[in-house]
Amino acid sequence: MNKGYLIAHVTVTDPVAYAEYAKAAGEAMKIFNPKIVAWSGQYENLEGEAHERHVVLEFDSFEEAKRFYTSPEYQAARSLRAGAATGTFVLLEGAAV
Repeated sequence: MNKGYLIAHVTVTDPVAYAEYAKAAGEAMKIFNPKIVAWSGQYENLEGEAHERHVVLEFDSFEEAKRFYTSPEYQAARSLRAGAATGTFVLLEGAAV
């Protein structure tokens, strides 16, 4: 089974509210235990819309990544992000190697 990835590119507009989202999202992550592949390290925007934060989470499968994103726990966290950040979130199935 191929891995699943949640990839997020985010620009924070309200740091205080975003901190509440980050705390709640971290709690939701504990349930699914994804591997953190990348988390806001050095980056260079080569094309497209630029964002200041980037996260790549690895899950056991695409379905598991989707279950995390649609879970009540993450959706509650997500509601805290509204108005605190803009960005793009993508679910991606890993390649079979």
